[in-house]
Amino acid sequence: MESTARKKNVYRVAKQMSKSRQDVVGVNCVKSASGKVLVENDQVKEVWRKYMEKQLNGENTWNNATTCENV
Repeated sequence: MESTARKKNVYRVAKQMSKSRQDVVGVNCVKSASGKVLVENDQVKEVWRKYMEKQLNGENTWNNATTCENV
């Protein structure tokens, strides 16, 4: 009886360890620019689209002050 109880305990602990190490696969919600939390897939996708568009199309300023040695 004791060995089956120990086996169950080992499997239970292994299952808990496995669950705690899993990565988050997807985003279930996102906060909009107005501060509202959105959970609908279409709304979440639209917020991400706007964010990425802003990131990819924005101009970065650079003053060319970086110097380095020639290799």
